[in-house]
Amino acid sequence: MDLDEKRYSLRHEFVKRIFNDLFYAVGNSHGKVTKVADLLEIPRQNASHYLYGRINSFPESLIKNIQNILNISNWELKQNTVYIQSGKDIRDSILSKGREIRKNQLKEWKLDIPKIEELFDDNYILIKKWFDKYIKLINFGSREFIQITENKDKIKLVYTNYSKSQKKIFVNYLPSKIKIDDDFQYFFGLWCGDRLGSGRFGVVNKNKDINLFVADYLKKLHQIPSFIVYYSSLIKKPEFDYKVDGFYKIKKDKNKGYAVQVGIKNRIMYSFFDYLYKNLMIVISLLPNKNIFFAGLFDAEGNVFLEDSCFRWSCLDEEKVSIYKKNLILLDLFDRYDGCNLVTYNKNVFAKKVLPYLKNLDKVNESNLICYKSGTLSTRFINILIIIKQNPGITNFQLSKCLKRVKRYAQTRFLENLEYIDSRNYPKQLYITQKGMDLIQGARIL
Repeated sequence: MDLDEKRYSLRHEFVKRIFNDLFYAVGNSHGKVTKVADLLEIPRQNASHYLYGRINSFPESLIKNIQNILNISNWELKQNTVYIQSGKDIRDSILSKGREIRKNQLKEWKLDIPKIEELFDDNYILIKKWFDKYIKLINFGSREFIQITENKDKIKLVYTNYSKSQKKIFVNYLPSKIKIDDDFQYFFGLWCGDRLGSGRFGVVNKNKDINLFVADYLKKLHQIPSFIVYYSSLIKKPEFDYKVDGFYKIKKDKNKGYAVQVGIKNRIMYSFFDYLYKNLMIVISLLPNKNIFFAGLFDAEGNVFLEDSCFRWSCLDEEKVSIYKKNLILLDLFDRYDGCNLVTYNKNVFAKKVLPYLKNLDKVNESNLICYKSGTLSTRFINILIIIKQNPGITNFQLSKCLKRVKRYAQTRFLENLEYIDSRNYPKQLYITQKGMDLIQGARIL
């Protein structure tokens, strides 16, 4: 089809009259359709399609040929023309109809995807039950499955897809089911906060203990993860005491930092977890221990605010904030939402329900400071203790001037709660305790 050539849609009665006149012109005898096709210089099949209305679009060159043979005027042609389109318009119309048909078909197939409740069975999540329906949504176009084999709890997928403009064969794996154990609940919470983009399945995090856990857990799911580091060109290439598979320098990045991605290219695995994520309220309700999920989420998006002695889960997504809030209330771990964080001051419940499952040792240390008054203080607190030791009876105002910072009240209140200092008189005069003295002498400054 010439996309630039005009194409005429003619009234069906007019088309029939044209062919009757053409039959008369070639002699109304056996093989008349073939003779008309030869006369018009088109394939016989096309002539038959035009005759019986299976093609209702005549190219302009064919119309002019018919006009010359049958002496049809432009006025008569105009009177019997329904509309005129370019080849491009017709192609786009056909493609649009095809897309609509495909869209409706995909909608029907999506309705066949099992509900979340149907996938949770006897302490397992049945991925195969989901994949048997999901495959209809992806087994077309450039991706075509060549082989699907299952061995025990491992599904091998062999399929074609495009990579760098070339069609290639890929092999990936899925677990046929996932055990809903402590590792899954922690990983899912972590993934909800620190998941990679849709091209890869895994987690992005700087913490070594978390990254090694993620790699081990992905192996349990029959994945072969890699460690990929992206770092700013403004810093030196970071070094690690564990194997890293690739380093990528980001030249346009203005942030002086880096990120470690632990994962694998497996869009199907990502799609399954994304299905769980889109039904998060139901999934959390089906977890046997929600505390572990929120520990994973805390290691991903949480922070310990020492000065205010509280714990915060960062979240800006309104839908997810609503879901997390409802569940944290049930766990007695919600006091307020400040626009960015879901906050709890309930240190006793946090110590019992969340702290035991955290893997980020820095967050464990800071949580212990609030919950149990034990742990290692960071430099900013050690510096305050040193100044108070050197200046017994110093006030908060004088302390702020020494540190060249305003309002040190929150830090000194925290140190007093930990019994490293005490205060007397008014305005409060600060003194270091024996516990504080012992800490300074043997401190490991973070």
